[in-house]
Amino acid sequence: MLMNAPYLLKEILDALKDLVEKGEEHTIYINKIPITEEDRIAILDVLGEGQITIRMESTTYPVEWRETGISGVWIGVFFDREKKPILETIEVTTFPKLAAAQKEDILESIRKLEERLKAILKDL
Repeated sequence: MLMNAPYLLKEILDALKDLVEKGEEHTIYINKIPITEEDRIAILDVLGEGQITIRMESTTYPVEWRETGISGVWIGVFFDREKKPILETIEVTTFPKLAAAQKEDILESIRKLEERLKAILKDL
């Protein structure tokens, strides 16, 4: 029996419009909402399958995002150390933010690259 699928799909539609018109991103924490198995199947059927899968291979909390057949809508699954799902999301965004390079990581990479370049230049 469908319980919340139509409302969630309407929320996704509204969020897509906000993404295009206002640049606002939106996350739905799917396992925090009461949905039936039929709701889950209906949502996945309506959204469809995309072509991109992103995996973050963290030793503490690995994450996988799957693009849906609706551009701008991603399904995220966060796992615990035993690789059991602990959080599921529907993210309305151009690209999952956590999968993007973070400023702190980029700054650390600049430092590493400078050191490596300095070592190479020293040997010339």
